[in-house]
Amino acid sequence: MFFPWGYVLGGTLRIIIAVGTLMLFLEKTRKNLIRKEFQYQRLTENAVDVIYYYQLLPEEKIEYINPSVLAVTGYSPEDYYADNKLIFTLIHPDDHSLLDDFINNLPHSIEVPLTIRLVNKDKTTLWLEQKCVPIYDEKNRLVALEGIIRDITHRKKLEQMTSLFDRMSMVGSMAATVAHEIRNPMTTVRGYLQFLGNKEKYQTDKEKFELMIAELDRANSIICEYLALSHEKMVNLQKCSLNSIIEALFPLIQADANASQIGASIELSVIPELLLDENEIRQLLLNLVRNGIEAMPAGGNLIIRTALSESKVVLSISDQGSGIPSQVLEHLGTPFFTTKATGTGLGLPICYQIAHRHNASIKIDTSEQGTTFFVYFSQPTP
Repeated sequence: MFFPWGYVLGGTLRIIIAVGTLMLFLEKTRKNLIRKEFQYQRLTENAVDVIYYYQLLPEEKIEYINPSVLAVTGYSPEDYYADNKLIFTLIHPDDHSLLDDFINNLPHSIEVPLTIRLVNKDKTTLWLEQKCVPIYDEKNRLVALEGIIRDITHRKKLEQMTSLFDRMSMVGSMAATVAHEIRNPMTTVRGYLQFLGNKEKYQTDKEKFELMIAELDRANSIICEYLALSHEKMVNLQKCSLNSIIEALFPLIQADANASQIGASIELSVIPELLLDENEIRQLLLNLVRNGIEAMPAGGNLIIRTALSESKVVLSISDQGSGIPSQVLEHLGTPFFTTKATGTGLGLPICYQIAHRHNASIKIDTSEQGTTFFVYFSQPTP
C-alpha cells in the first residue's frame, strides 16, 4: 500500500510544479505583453506623424487617431471620433477631386502616396502626405485602412523655392543674353529723341517727345529688373550697417508714403554689421516698401523695423492693408505673377533673388489686419 500512495504523491507534486512553472511562464508572458503594448502605445501616442485606423466596413468611421493630429490640424482626436466627416471638411477645395479619386480607386490607389492640401483650424494651408495599408477580413473584403499622415509643408516650400530660383535664373540668363542687343538701339533712339526734341521746330510736340523718352526709360527699367533675376549676377558684399542704409533711404520712403497719404516710421534696434551689397539691399527695401504702400489704398501706417533674433538679424516691413488672400500667397515670388494692372510681376522675385544672394530668407505673416515681410540675415562669422 505504501508504494501506490508514493507514486500518487510524487505525481501530484510533479503536476503542482509543472502547473506552477506554467503559471509563472504565463504571468511573465502576460507582463511582457503588457510592457510591449505600453511601449507600442507610447510610441504611437508620442509620434510626430499622425497615425490612424479608419474602418470601412460595416460602417465608415475613425477607430483610432493619435494625439499628433491636434498639432497638425488644430482638432483633437475626440473631435474626429465625434464627427467622422470632419477630416473631409478640412481638405483644400482644389484637392477634393484628388481625395475622391483616391477613395473611388481603393485599394489600387494606396500603391502611391497621396499628397494633398488641408486647411487647419487657424485657416493655415498645409501640405500632407498620406501612406496606408489595407486591412482585409476572412472573406477577403477591404474592411479598414491603417496609415500615417505626415506634414510636408516645409519640404514643399523648399521645393517651390528651388523651382522659383531655377525659373528666375533662367529668366535672368535670357535677359543677360539679349539685354546688350536691345539696349544699344534703345540708347541710340533715346539720344536722337532728346536731340530732336530740343530743336525749335519740334517744341510744339515736346510733350510727345518726353512721353517717348519716358516709355524708353520704362522699357530699360524692365530690362534691369530682368537682369536682377540672374543667379550669376555679381554682388559686392561688404561689411556695413543695415540701419544706416535704412536711415539714408528713409527720406525717399517718407516722400513716397506721403504722396499716397500714408504714414511711415522706422524702429531700429542695435544690430551688428552685415555682409551686404548696399545697392541690392536698397532695391530689396524699396520693392518691399512700395508693395506695402500699394497695399493700403485707404491709408494706414508703414513701419520698418530691425531686430536681433537669436543668431539672425531681422528686417521687417509691416503694412496695415487688408492682407494677402491665400490663393495669391501661394504664388508670391513667381516671376510675372502680379495682381496689379500695370505690374511686371518681377518685384518680389527680385527680392527673393537678392535675399538668396545674401544667404538670407524671406517669410510672410499676413492677416486681415495687415502684412509683414520678414527678411532674416545670417550674422557674419568672426
